[in-house]
Amino acid sequence: MCHLSSSRAAPTHLALAAALALAPIATSTFASTEADLARLDSVVVTGTRSSHTLAGVPVDTVLVTREDIDRSPAQNLPQLLREIPGLAVTNLDDTLAADNLRLTMRGLQVNEGYGLVLIDGRRIHGGLGAHGDYGISLNQVPLAMVERIEIVRGASSALYGADAMAGVINIITRKIPVVAGGSAALGMGRYRILPRDGVEPNDEHRTDLKLHASYGAPVGQSSGFLLLAGREQDESTDSNAQLTYRDSALARWHTRFGSGWSGELQADAARSRRETVNRPERFDRRYDDRRWAAALRHEGMRHDWRLSGYRFTQEFEQGYPGFTHGYRFGDIGYDQLETQYTWLGDRQWITAGAEFQRQELDYLFNNYANGVLAATVPVGETIDTVSVYLQDEIWLLDRRLMVVPAARFEDHSVFGGELNPKLAVRYAGAGERTVLRASVGRAFKSPTIRQLYYEGLYRHGEFYIESNPDLDPERAINFNASVEQRWDARDLRLSVGVHQTDVSDKVVRTDTGRVAADGIPIQSYVNVEEARIRGLELSLRLGDARGWSLQAGAAWTEAENLDTGNDLPYVPDYTLTLAPTWVAPGGRSGTRLALAAIGEQYRNTANTQLVEAHRIVDVRAWHELKPGVVVNLDLNNLFESDKGDDAFAWRQGRRIGLSLDLQF
Repeated sequence: MCHLSSSRAAPTHLALAAALALAPIATSTFASTEADLARLDSVVVTGTRSSHTLAGVPVDTVLVTREDIDRSPAQNLPQLLREIPGLAVTNLDDTLAADNLRLTMRGLQVNEGYGLVLIDGRRIHGGLGAHGDYGISLNQVPLAMVERIEIVRGASSALYGADAMAGVINIITRKIPVVAGGSAALGMGRYRILPRDGVEPNDEHRTDLKLHASYGAPVGQSSGFLLLAGREQDESTDSNAQLTYRDSALARWHTRFGSGWSGELQADAARSRRETVNRPERFDRRYDDRRWAAALRHEGMRHDWRLSGYRFTQEFEQGYPGFTHGYRFGDIGYDQLETQYTWLGDRQWITAGAEFQRQELDYLFNNYANGVLAATVPVGETIDTVSVYLQDEIWLLDRRLMVVPAARFEDHSVFGGELNPKLAVRYAGAGERTVLRASVGRAFKSPTIRQLYYEGLYRHGEFYIESNPDLDPERAINFNASVEQRWDARDLRLSVGVHQTDVSDKVVRTDTGRVAADGIPIQSYVNVEEARIRGLELSLRLGDARGWSLQAGAAWTEAENLDTGNDLPYVPDYTLTLAPTWVAPGGRSGTRLALAAIGEQYRNTANTQLVEAHRIVDVRAWHELKPGVVVNLDLNNLFESDKGDDAFAWRQGRRIGLSLDLQF
């Protein structure tokens, strides 16, 4: 999986690096396409809520497998997805609390709720790297706990509702093994912090650590369990070293009973902290996350019925008493109950479902002036959403043509009813070596917590912000079309796609022209913008599981505020990635080189703060010492890129890491 985008030519030295990377591949003789065909046969569920092979899914879906994770030099989830066309994450650092504010999906910020992030199909919230209490971080679980990731690009409100305007990222955790076994891992790294605007950081050299252990086994003839635990820690990328850590645990039980019946229970928790420097308060970020989930399923020859529910709670603190940007603390919760039924005909699958969601907000925001408490802003709200959805998957022309109409009606306790239809089409040529996909759909997004629900002014640096309870939801029309071609004789698969999203009533923050009693300006939110995002995406896979192979990707994106003519922030005009990989004939050793080039982008809506084009190079080498024992060497940001913006933040420079993975 790779991604590249370009509205300008790639830099000359990157082109030279690409040529050098491709040279040995062009002269190599590849074996078979068994590994790639196995990937295409992998079952995915996120795009249609029904089971399809990756090759047969009718919507634009990308799969990141466990093998991709094991071979990647990335240290966290956002960096792992760097190679996916349309996801812009390359100006983030590899540390736990790296600011996910800058992560965009097809030109829209995931942190602001435009992209839906799921763990095992369930909504998440907050987390290390989220910007503020309203944000959503992609860096929710350690990579060691992830089995695969399914990314659906394009509006998905027809099946998932609000917050799926740009697409869906479903992080799927490890599955219960069919035979008793476990794993353990230990990794350590040392990295350098680069200067910010010419100012050297304190504690220039810092360390990170990762620990992981898991065990699972079948129980009797029809049940099984899985236990996982892990710890990650680093010393951040701020001017002073700040110990940041996350302890994670997960437990899962699955059992089969009766004819076609099965049930599953899952519980997971995470405890995240970032320590302060020279403060009496120990932490300036604290998250305690807990999730409980249960599911009941019945599978028959012609039907698949599921009933599931989960609860997510998060206790959090951000900042500390006296902090200029405010001190927030309290609770956020999600509850969801869902039922879904799929009828499986010979040439038609019909899926119908209903959901109830409740989000609960109960916390305080303290403002400070010169370190003294000036005001307390309460946030207390219960938001209910009731939804029903219907999808019809129809096969025509000897199953070469698939037509999928879908629609979801969502009744939001604040905004009322929204109907979001979508139509997707897939056409496969002879032998399914050529596949065409297209879709058009309507999407909407509700405003964020801060934009709607704060009951007073809250301090944000040099100004106050106030919520606007009269905001309307944002709405969008999304179009996607792609063609995928496979050449088995050449071990080559290439896909090219185009997309366009038109957003109306986009919410922006603006100066009200008013000032508070202490003379500090007040900003608020209004529905004013019309935005258009369009782009071209390409991905390429060349080679097999042994010898030389290549993954490459490109994305050109134009994301414009039509009211002002400015670019939307944090959307590079192009990205380009190349990942040549070599695996020894016996499969025991290998190396992967990940090269990325990222075009210019802006940090603000006024387009006055430029993030320059930049390039990043990462390397991983691995060797199997004996069956089940693998040692990895990682070199991250090899040439110490400042990611185009050394005036904005201290950046993580070169990192060297060593890890040992055990399977037993």
